[in-house]
Amino acid sequence: MRFHADGPIIPDSLLEQCDAGRVVFLCGAGVSLPSGMPSFIGLTQHVVNFFDPPDDSDVMRAFQPWIDDPTGANMPLDQVFNLLHQEYGKHEVNALVTERLEAPLEAGRIGHHHSLIKQISSSPNGVPQIVTTNFDLLFEHDGEIGFHVPPAFPDLAFGTSIEGITYLHGRLADVNAKQHPYVLSSADFGRAYLSEAWATNFIRNLLERYTVVLVGYQAEDPPIKYLLQGLNHDGQYDRSRLFAFDRGAPEEIEAKWRDRGATAIAYADHPHLWQTMEAWAERADNPRAWRTSVIEVAQQDPKVLVAHQRGQVAHVLRTVPGAKLFTEAQPPAHPECCLLYTSPSPRDS
Repeated sequence: MRFHADGPIIPDSLLEQCDAGRVVFLCGAGVSLPSGMPSFIGLTQHVVNFFDPPDDSDVMRAFQPWIDDPTGANMPLDQVFNLLHQEYGKHEVNALVTERLEAPLEAGRIGHHHSLIKQISSSPNGVPQIVTTNFDLLFEHDGEIGFHVPPAFPDLAFGTSIEGITYLHGRLADVNAKQHPYVLSSADFGRAYLSEAWATNFIRNLLERYTVVLVGYQAEDPPIKYLLQGLNHDGQYDRSRLFAFDRGAPEEIEAKWRDRGATAIAYADHPHLWQTMEAWAERADNPRAWRTSVIEVAQQDPKVLVAHQRGQVAHVLRTVPGAKLFTEAQPPAHPECCLLYTSPSPRDS
């Protein structure tokens, strides 16, 4: 189903799991970029600029290709951070990362995208249940909320609640703190996902109990690479529980994420994604009111409806609460809308 004509198609199963409070969003840097936070490249650039390594150093030989062509087949940035840790010290490098992420933000709608995800990814108690690989505190921007930091994650195998914000790679520390324990370098990722595998074990337990939606990532991002390598190590996780939003042509995005074991949800451009998130958040706040508004649309002849509206009617009619509203509607919904339930267009739903 589409919320808007140009928006991504959200699977019915995902919407139903969201209504049941069984969806957890796993959020990457793309969620924080609109609020003024740096990308992983920008964060690396900040550290490199501070230390200003010579052109012939290992660090610059590794990072210069990112400056020349960020789309090239360059050394992964987590490996660049490994070189930075070796050359300048882990504490010194991570303190610089903290300094950059604590810098005042100038974006007009700080934390707006985070608030939408909190509305969508809520438990039956109405409490956000979010996992993020970001260090920043923007999910805590508009109020106090519980959080978890590694390795003290909720023990989902024993029924512990996932409510709150789980900082999978560490939570932003005070710039003057003695430690800044972030997962940044390839060595950090290796411990988190492969050798010690506390991050992998947590995500595996999460996928056994919830539907997980990736947003703010590209398929090539280091967190995705390590996460899926760790999960594929024993082939035990349920791929039907993992969705990923990504920008691009549907065929290309679907193929790329299929290879990584996730169901892709493609969108044409970022405004289309966030317009959908805004509509989805409204639906999550009051599903009955949203269904009622769709039933009102269904009072029109289906021939005058545009494709995404017909898809919304079809989605509502497939649910028990929606079908009940349809039969009780006054004035009655258009009778031809029943055909949308029995033979919906696959591209509308």
